[in-house]
Amino acid sequence: MPKNKDKKIKCPICNYKFIPEAFHVEKTNFDAIESKGELMQFQNEKHQVVVKPYSSIKGSWVTYCPDCGFIIKFAAEVGKKEILEEASLIKKWGAFKEFGKSYKYSFAPQEKPFMDYLDYFIEKVDNIKNKINTALDEIDFTNWGSPYREWKHNKNVDAFKFLIKFYSNLEDYCNAQVEDYKNKDMAEKILELKLPEDLERLIQNIRALRNTIVHETHELTEEEENNIESSYTQFMFYLVMKHLKPLDLNKIEIEPEYNFIEIDKINHEIQSFLHLYLGSTLGIKEFYNTFLIPLLNELGITVNS
Repeated sequence: MPKNKDKKIKCPICNYKFIPEAFHVEKTNFDAIESKGELMQFQNEKHQVVVKPYSSIKGSWVTYCPDCGFIIKFAAEVGKKEILEEASLIKKWGAFKEFGKSYKYSFAPQEKPFMDYLDYFIEKVDNIKNKINTALDEIDFTNWGSPYREWKHNKNVDAFKFLIKFYSNLEDYCNAQVEDYKNKDMAEKILELKLPEDLERLIQNIRALRNTIVHETHELTEEEENNIESSYTQFMFYLVMKHLKPLDLNKIEIEPEYNFIEIDKINHEIQSFLHLYLGSTLGIKEFYNTFLIPLLNELGITVNS
């Protein structure tokens, strides 16, 4: 970030203080006028003092005052005069001589002097993304999603194999959430999760189906396979909501000095981030319409299409 973080530019003409809309780089050289002394001539020989300035400027950061339109420039690349030891490199380095020594300008780029609109927007969005990332990382969604993606894309993985892995993940989750889990059966653990009524019923049915398959010969029907997939999708929705709801993403505040930032654009970035994070991780079919949009609606995040 620029050195003058969270500070406004003061226009030298009208004294208006503002956050620049943007900075543009102007690739021009500013050649300072050389210092020249009196030309001296002696026996057909001429001598004149020529001294180059200590610094040279190459390019500039350019913006303008939105109140009076005055163009404001800051150095984008500054060269400092340094002694060149190798005389053979004079031409290569564009060097020059002063008082019997060889010099060159060594240029270093300068960062933007002030934050502009994009800097503020990125900072705001990145802070929100980091909170979302931290909240979702508490649950290893990759561990949940990998078996589902294998089921859908690997012919050697059928619904039964996915059910066993999904149920194993459910057990691990329950054991992490329920007190004294060793002395409780799975049905009790599911009850203690206090899931929404419809989801609880669905997960209990999956538990019963898993037990039937493990202990008896049972061929899964198409309806049962659909229920298995639905249980996975709805439980993932529940977990995501559980971890994102406390963030109050529908109550993001724009500080008064940053009122140029549009909340719709921030919401769009949240949508894109969740699509990227969860879409590829969970592998849910028709993720955007069946999962992401309902999730945003449930979170109270409005995104204009």
